[in-house]
Amino acid sequence: MTVEALAHYRRVQDAARATLDQITQFIKPGHTEIDILQQCDLLQRAAGVDGYWYKSLPGVVLSGKHTCLALSREAYVPCSAPIQESDLLTIDLNPAIGGYCGDCARSYYIEGGQVRRAPQRNQEFLAGAHAQEQLHALLRRVAEPDLSFGDLYQVIHQEIERLGFEQLDFLGHGVQEDMSKLEFVGPGVTRTLGETGLFTLEPQIRLKDGCYGFKHENIYFFEGRELREL
Repeated sequence: MTVEALAHYRRVQDAARATLDQITQFIKPGHTEIDILQQCDLLQRAAGVDGYWYKSLPGVVLSGKHTCLALSREAYVPCSAPIQESDLLTIDLNPAIGGYCGDCARSYYIEGGQVRRAPQRNQEFLAGAHAQEQLHALLRRVAEPDLSFGDLYQVIHQEIERLGFEQLDFLGHGVQEDMSKLEFVGPGVTRTLGETGLFTLEPQIRLKDGCYGFKHENIYFFEGRELREL
């Protein structure tokens, strides 16, 4: 990938991260998935985003039990139910600028009506946040340019099980010019991380017997043999 192309991808990913930072000020009990999705659109447009590659949606906002929806198998319809005083919210953004695509997701923890990026008291929230940290740290330890998507799937899936969670949907995918032809991190996929260029890790996981689905997504790439976050 050229330096120029990488700069374009970084610009759109920066717009997604900025939106996910700023949206914290808007989230509060009583707002709905619809409200937050509309605000995500406004914030992304203000950051220079000119389109959305996933079903033309500004993103996918899920709250409460909806955080467990596997959208590779289920249709997404934003909900009008209000966010509760104790609740989980996940936001997955898919912006584009000039044809270059970004992809970034975060979880938000509502405890006692306060919205936080990191939980403080709820034990299920604490376990979910810790598991996401562990999974992305594991990627950074094992990733090599010649590691296949299939092998990465096995490593991450086994760690999800070891941590006491279950996998709800795809673990990640490549990022390319034509995002309608995604190649997913899955069993038996021989494409390597190095061949892909840019790829995501986005484990959507639920504590076994838990109520909520946790998500954290970054785009990664190799600089030589060193893994970097875009």
